[in-house]
Amino acid sequence: MRQLTRVSTDPQSVDFPAARQLLRSRNDTTYKKPPKNPTKAAGENLTRYFISSWPLTAQSDSSMAQLIRSHWCCESRHWQRDALWREDHCRLRSPNGACALALIRATLQSLVRWTTGRPLPTVFEDVSHDLSLGLGWLKQRNLHR
Repeated sequence: MRQLTRVSTDPQSVDFPAARQLLRSRNDTTYKKPPKNPTKAAGENLTRYFISSWPLTAQSDSSMAQLIRSHWCCESRHWQRDALWREDHCRLRSPNGACALALIRATLQSLVRWTTGRPLPTVFEDVSHDLSLGLGWLKQRNLHR
């Protein structure tokens, strides 16, 4: 369940030049399977805070909640690429080169997911110990066609 609380503000009071409203999103998460880590609870309550440049009357609560969900959906995909491929540490200066490398990473990530059907961190760990595994999975996948 998601609760969204919004209040109107002005840029000077929060020291953000375009701030028009402050938002607090509270999420109650329940897990379908029991967590592997016994110290983790069966559910979590998360509170996130946001600053928006839209006036309070410009968007409804439901549309703002949808915008927040869509932002975090994109961010979680990027987080996985950053955690596995260290994408944020790449220092390419060429926009075309950076875009091409991001496309290669995303394609490889999809390929690994498609060929192995296993969680990506596990695959990365296995391949780091035996580099020939990656080629073996590709060959095995092509034989089943």
